[in-house]
Amino acid sequence: MKKFEYKFADIKTPLGLDWGKKLREMEQQWNQLGQEGWQFCMNQNGVLVFMREMEE
Repeated sequence: MKKFEYKFADIKTPLGLDWGKKLREMEQQWNQLGQEGWQFCMNQNGVLVFMREMEE
């Protein structure tokens, strides 16, 4: 049976007016989570939920 673990992340949008820079910084954070095996699951009340399958 597959088992999963979950991560609750409060990824904030950086301050400032440069929207392109904000997007690049958020993309870098999400890509790091993806490299660690985390998959986006849902957004609930401003908290991002990620999940990944646990290894036996």
